[in-house]
Amino acid sequence: MKNSFYSTSILFLIFLGISASCSTKNSDSATQAEGVYELVKIDSFQIDNFTRISILDYSAEEKIYLGYSINEDDILEISEDGKILNRAHRKGDGPDLYGTWNPIGLGFGPNGQRIVELPFQVISYNKNYEIKQSHRIMSPLPIRANTPLGRPPYYQKNDTTFLLVGPSNYLTATYLIHNIEGKDTLQNFYQLNLQTGAVKTVVPYESNSIYNSTESIYSELMGKSFFIDHENNELVLVQNLDNEILIYSLSDLSLKRSIQIAHSEFKTYSPVPIGTQFPDPNVLQLSRLSARNQKLLNFGDNTYLLQYFTGISQAEYDGRNSEENPYVGPLDETEQRIIIFEGEKQISKELPGITGSLILPLPGNKILVQERENTEIEEEFTRFSIYQLQSN
Repeated sequence: MKNSFYSTSILFLIFLGISASCSTKNSDSATQAEGVYELVKIDSFQIDNFTRISILDYSAEEKIYLGYSINEDDILEISEDGKILNRAHRKGDGPDLYGTWNPIGLGFGPNGQRIVELPFQVISYNKNYEIKQSHRIMSPLPIRANTPLGRPPYYQKNDTTFLLVGPSNYLTATYLIHNIEGKDTLQNFYQLNLQTGAVKTVVPYESNSIYNSTESIYSELMGKSFFIDHENNELVLVQNLDNEILIYSLSDLSLKRSIQIAHSEFKTYSPVPIGTQFPDPNVLQLSRLSARNQKLLNFGDNTYLLQYFTGISQAEYDGRNSEENPYVGPLDETEQRIIIFEGEKQISKELPGITGSLILPLPGNKILVQERENTEIEEEFTRFSIYQLQSN
């Protein structure tokens, strides 16, 4: 039986669907008996549609999900039990349309806005999907994606709304580095003023970051996971390979403090010279085998969840990989771990990975998880589960 868990990911013609993998291990509960917490599956739903659906965001005020239908290219508003409530097609040329590029980012903005990030443009729509603001951005990396890859976060300062956008929100920043000068001047985000359209780069890589420890680069491993903590007016960020969570003040985007991460296992590999490309074996080694931080989620009340991939050896990869069933280690939940941080302190016991792709946090210490696609048959629905963080 061929598993979609072993499907190969292709950047730029990205068919992540945020759920591309399938595994032989399947459990309704990810539990660490000795730990303080466990993640328990408490609910599930499916969205009926002819093509796969990605969910990108949730509005606690409207109590709906914001999603996207692959190939149909529709923006979807979805009820909490999986019913499609509204379908807006805005691809194409004409009034209130965003052009022929597919979005790379999609999410809720302030005051009921819907934010659509395209490779060279950011648009805010009202609830009727009429354009409120539209701004061009000079992106150095055109991305052709068949579904949005994430949601562009926003924050407000002095009655001004800012968005953090750019291709490295979703892909490894190594695609932006072509020489040492580009590496040394690279910053994490484009900050877009939603009112004026002014754009500038913000949040440099910290001097003690592993990425600044060498003139080489960790190809495929300069991704990040982050969120805006509106309650505390902070940006919380973790890089793929760093051993700390960084917390920035939104008032000036300066680093306020950091939280150390103690991974139980974190197998990394050596960087490569700038310009080294696929299929160089050292680049393949970094991409296929190296550990990485993958997902950082906020439950509120200074409680965070971090999912990471432990990394594997070449021998482990060779033993699991075959031409018929290519093995993708970072999508293998048996090689993933979950760390809970409470009050900015790491809980000592890690949780095992859970089957599916962690999408976003929900109210009540819950997480939305997209279940894996069955590639043996053509399904006209997409399944989701809801897990809850519970105390033992």
